[in-house]
Amino acid sequence: MKAFSMKEYFPEGLKGERFEIDHIDLTQDKVNRRRLSAAISSSFWFNEYHDLVPGVYTRLRDNKKSETVMTDTPMEIRSNMYFVAAAHGKVLIAGLGLGLVLISIQDKEDVESIYVVEIHKEIIDLVAKRLPLNNKVRIIQADIFKFNLRRGVKLDTIYFDIWNNISGDNYTPTKILHRKFQHFLNRENPRAWMDSWRREDFKKFSKR
Repeated sequence: MKAFSMKEYFPEGLKGERFEIDHIDLTQDKVNRRRLSAAISSSFWFNEYHDLVPGVYTRLRDNKKSETVMTDTPMEIRSNMYFVAAAHGKVLIAGLGLGLVLISIQDKEDVESIYVVEIHKEIIDLVAKRLPLNNKVRIIQADIFKFNLRRGVKLDTIYFDIWNNISGDNYTPTKILHRKFQHFLNRENPRAWMDSWRREDFKKFSKR
């Protein structure tokens, strides 16, 4: 997965009632401080910042929760690269974010169609209309836990990316979603693939 600078799509100061998109200017000093803080915490958290470099990054922020939903930092690129490599055929993505993975896969020749399920209309309004999306993409406003596919639908790639942080509390929801959608995975396709963002890390933290 190649690096994308999403700031070309999102000008500074895009803001809704709950969510906003801004730019973060990380100098070398700020990068060093983040790495030091992470290293003191644990080797796991240091690894989250080991490839961070100075630059201007784009951030989608949930002001209600005071949380970052998504950025275009190297960690985001790295942690989504397996999905981008696997994506093919009929694709379902839960969570729009900044549209980083969407932009990364929509022009792949072996991607036939992409359905994105996003719960927040405000994120769709802030993000989708500013991206150069092609006609493979359809965005649906819905809660992925309540979203139902038609009987008989078969998907080749399914990816759940709805969590803002790395926590053991997120592991149970991944299991719920995998059970819910496993019947829609195209088992006749040997390349069929389903996973959740950072699922193995959620699993590790859930055991601590």
